[in-house]
Amino acid sequence: MRTIEGKIAFITGSASGIGFAISKRLAQDGAVLAMTDLDQTALKKAFDKIQEISPKSHFWTMDVTNQEEIKKTVKSVIDTYGVIDILMNNAGVSTMNRFTDLTEDEWDLNMNVNLKGVWRVTKEIAPFMIQRKSGKIICTASMASKLGAPFLAHYSASKFGVLGFVQAIAKELAEYGITVNAVCPGYVATSMQDREVVWEAKLRGIDDPEKVRQEYITMTPLKRLCMPEDVANVVSFLASPDADFMTGQGINVTGGACVH
Repeated sequence: MRTIEGKIAFITGSASGIGFAISKRLAQDGAVLAMTDLDQTALKKAFDKIQEISPKSHFWTMDVTNQEEIKKTVKSVIDTYGVIDILMNNAGVSTMNRFTDLTEDEWDLNMNVNLKGVWRVTKEIAPFMIQRKSGKIICTASMASKLGAPFLAHYSASKFGVLGFVQAIAKELAEYGITVNAVCPGYVATSMQDREVVWEAKLRGIDDPEKVRQEYITMTPLKRLCMPEDVANVVSFLASPDADFMTGQGINVTGGACVH
């Protein structure tokens, strides 16, 4: 069932991983996408695949750490489509280190992209939703937004911030009929995880990064990694009319690894 036929969805970090899976699912649901990403080459490749499903979709290269670039992109999307019905804040980064060894650059990168980037984009798009008294805002948080993760103090702090931001603005925007929710994925099989298992193995003195990945599976009650499509399925629900009475929520997609 195409539940959001013709709705305009603005998606950050849409070129790969969770962002691409979300883009594909929303396109299959009938949405027209404004795909954005910092990596222009990857974005173009992703867009070519999405365009086969949603011919009216377009893409924009955009850096969520650059406010002027965000403003120009949002204006261009509004000029193109007239509205933005769904905002999917997905752009994110990660690094790993013991908190005592973290540099300010590592801390600032995670905060600037994962948390401040969500605020930057949302503050540019929300006024258009307020004007129309309608909209869906969805953010990719993380299981690390509910459970502090070793070697990810800076990442966890940024994602805890995303969840707090979601809860706060959900209350601010409720009077305008705008819902704000987050998805909290667990151990997701992406290129980001491929990097993280190598980093964690090195930090813990483990000879084979695949042993770390197996630990992730062992710690997940459903005994498999989360797939990007698992996250996209939940986003599809949150973007649909079926979730009209849900706001301020952080929905776990963790296979049981986090249950609160």
